[in-house]
Amino acid sequence: MELLENIFLGMFLLGFLFTVVSSLMSGAFGHAFGEGSAMDAHGAHIGHMGGDAGPTAGEGQPEVGWAQHTLSTFSPWSPTILSAFLAAAGGAGYLCLHTWEWGVWPSIIASASSGFVFAAAIFLGINWMFRVTQGSSIVDQSTLVGVEGEVNIAIPSGGIGEVAYVSSGQRCVRSARCADGASVPRGARVLIKSVSSADFIIEETRESWLARTKGRGAPAAS
Repeated sequence: MELLENIFLGMFLLGFLFTVVSSLMSGAFGHAFGEGSAMDAHGAHIGHMGGDAGPTAGEGQPEVGWAQHTLSTFSPWSPTILSAFLAAAGGAGYLCLHTWEWGVWPSIIASASSGFVFAAAIFLGINWMFRVTQGSSIVDQSTLVGVEGEVNIAIPSGGIGEVAYVSSGQRCVRSARCADGASVPRGARVLIKSVSSADFIIEETRESWLARTKGRGAPAAS
């Protein structure tokens, strides 16, 4: 009985301490969502440190500094959920044995049940917040339709590249594809025609197309 009490107490302390440490560490819960780096609908990793470091998706990423991960999935096996299970199961088991003086098996059953219920509640709550946040983000992104940007990574024919644009005074980058499936070289000026949760649909401006087809190169970014 004493050994089982110590096991329950250890589970509670481990889960509780991880939760506290995670809440104090910047970005700890962000990693719990993506389990490392998130991926867009085309399997491209998103979230990077500055520069032209490959395609991004989601809300668009700042081109310099730490880029925030775009949340695309939340795993029930994430550290956040596992720590919630440990804390609830350990706390309930310890109370059943030490305080309420239940038997071994009733305490184990109560412990497991409490852990699953609490972890499920946390999982469903975070997923609900994720859906609300993502939905608001997509609505906000619709205001970018008609905004002009510049191809940051060349868009191949029928493929995905990257477009740089300015939003709220900050230069951001986002994965993009051409509306008519044509290739668009780096440096070309484009218009954002539509926005999805995965990428932009763009179209090269007439001025940019005329300039580069005449051999003068795309107009410089303003």
